[in-house]
Amino acid sequence: MNDQINAQERKTLSVLAFLFFRMGMEERAKRVYAALAELSEPGSSDYRFAMAGLGAVAVELGDGHEALAHVKEAMKGAPLSSREVTLHLLKAQALWLQGRKEEAQVARDEYLYLSGENGQEAK
Repeated sequence: MNDQINAQERKTLSVLAFLFFRMGMEERAKRVYAALAELSEPGSSDYRFAMAGLGAVAVELGDGHEALAHVKEAMKGAPLSSREVTLHLLKAQALWLQGRKEEAQVARDEYLYLSGENGQEAK
């Protein structure tokens, strides 16, 4: 496979995008996540990470429609890893922003079930 960037460069872009997002620099984060998606093989973990990042940025900016489109793209293909289960929570946020509250609750419940946080608190 002839990648346009190597693994270390992918990791650097991932960290940079995440840091921009955490610092409230959504537009910068969006550009880096979009670049990472463009440079990644669709369906790969890097691509899914980039799509999830774009979804998170869209949620932060209040755009539920764009967020849901990115989340759906991130969820395509292979089964979700335990780390990617949070995509269900992101999906719930995107649906909630669209006013689709019942669907949002189903997505949240799916997240809680898959993450093991389904109300089984210590007694």
